[in-house]
Amino acid sequence: MGYGKLPSGKEVSLVNLMKFCYDLSETDIEIYFKLLKSGARTIDDLSREMNLSKATISRSLNKLLGLGFIERERLASSTGIGRPKYLYKADEKKFSEKLVKDIEECSRLVRQFAENVIESIVKEGKPEIA
Repeated sequence: MGYGKLPSGKEVSLVNLMKFCYDLSETDIEIYFKLLKSGARTIDDLSREMNLSKATISRSLNKLLGLGFIERERLASSTGIGRPKYLYKADEKKFSEKLVKDIEECSRLVRQFAENVIESIVKEGKPEIA
């Protein structure tokens, strides 16, 4: 995966950006990229392939769904009994568009925060904490 350089010279990766802007864990990101690379999967598929519990997979998928990174499709049940099963999928084009838009917004918010802190230092001689 590619890296970019910050003004400090520190390298930053896409994973670092996703962690910062979306508060994603390593597991969330690993699951997301698994869906991007391997196509649609069920919780059972992901649990088996990644050797993670279904609960861990489910938490990550729900977070990714809430952020709009993935979609889910209800699978038709052959028996109609029990909990519904879902197929989870990620779309590379939607990811790219969403990521660029959201990183721009994240950058705007960080800039606004920095401006407020600088203003607080100039006015009161101390940074605003929070």
